[in-house]
Amino acid sequence: MSEYYLQVFQSFEDSASLQEWVAIDDLPYKTPVIERLSELGAIDIEDRKIPADQINRVAKILRLRTSLEVNLSGAAIICELLGRLEKMEEEIDRLRRE
Repeated sequence: MSEYYLQVFQSFEDSASLQEWVAIDDLPYKTPVIERLSELGAIDIEDRKIPADQINRVAKILRLRTSLEVNLSGAAIICELLGRLEKMEEEIDRLRRE
């Protein structure tokens, strides 16, 4: 019987260098609203740019704000809680499959 060995290599790069950033002035949202979301800690802004993967989060927060008629901080909290709930549901599904 032959023995085989698998050697795995993983390269670690700076995640910030891999992430795409979009200027907040290029987004279809008002700049003060985006800056307020950054102040609330709901999104990250660096050099007046937002990570591309957080644009959907901004849209979701603004939809919650409009549809539920809550203030910006309330919509950001709801969005955060919904994200946590989704992760917990995924974890429960994964545990059930094991």
